[in-house]
Amino acid sequence: MSGTLARSRRSAFSWLILMSVGVSAWLTSCGPPPRPGAIAALETTARLSAERRERRFAAFEARGALRVDGRATGRLPAVNLHLRAALPDRVRLQAGWLLGTLGDVVLRADTLTVWIPGERMGLVLPGLADTLGVRDPSRFLVRALVAGWVAPHEAWRTAVQDSAGVRLEWDAGGEHWTLQLDAEARPRSAIMTHGAQQVSARYDRWQDAGSAAWPARIELADGEGRLRMRFDLDALHAVKRTKRSWFELTLPDDVRRLELEELKRVVAVTRGLR
Repeated sequence: MSGTLARSRRSAFSWLILMSVGVSAWLTSCGPPPRPGAIAALETTARLSAERRERRFAAFEARGALRVDGRATGRLPAVNLHLRAALPDRVRLQAGWLLGTLGDVVLRADTLTVWIPGERMGLVLPGLADTLGVRDPSRFLVRALVAGWVAPHEAWRTAVQDSAGVRLEWDAGGEHWTLQLDAEARPRSAIMTHGAQQVSARYDRWQDAGSAAWPARIELADGEGRLRMRFDLDALHAVKRTKRSWFELTLPDDVRRLELEELKRVVAVTRGLR
């Protein structure tokens, strides 16, 4: 009988120890602010990692899949994607499927060029920043693709840390920024708000580890759910020198040139025919 009682006491004691450890861990993750040294180390890692990615992928190409969703388009079928980009503000997206190229898009500085070969339609839209209400949209896109976000040092003074990572906020050039990093100092999301406009980049999957890590799943969206674009990249390769033809897209003379509103109507009709 005394042996049974002793075993019961030991079991109860062990359970209490485990419970105490669990509660302590929970309180640690939810309770006091992080040590200044921990924040300083995270800031250094985040800054060096972002700068390293931008140096490594100053110019790159990638292949994968592109998915488009939102109120403006509905959920469109996934398409194959060939992506080329170069810092600071040049991007080319070529979307295709089994029967050929569906669309070819070049975003260079502040000009958007779209070519839809199957319909012999195209669009050249200068002054894209004014149309979108977003400063430097091409720079935002290129930086989003390489996750090259760097928060200013002042933002780290008010950083909020939890078990998932850290959250930073700051204002710059009339824009409000919110950057969330994971426990390895890799971006989880970057949100830019300018007046009534908002755009975000979210990172749900990373490839490789440490300094070699790169974002393999990137979702770009506006703040009102009109448009979401998800990039699932299977391979991403840095290149030492870009080709001139990468970012040159000239529409044929006989193409039907669209205005932006016409392009939106084409997308709406295409959506209805799916």
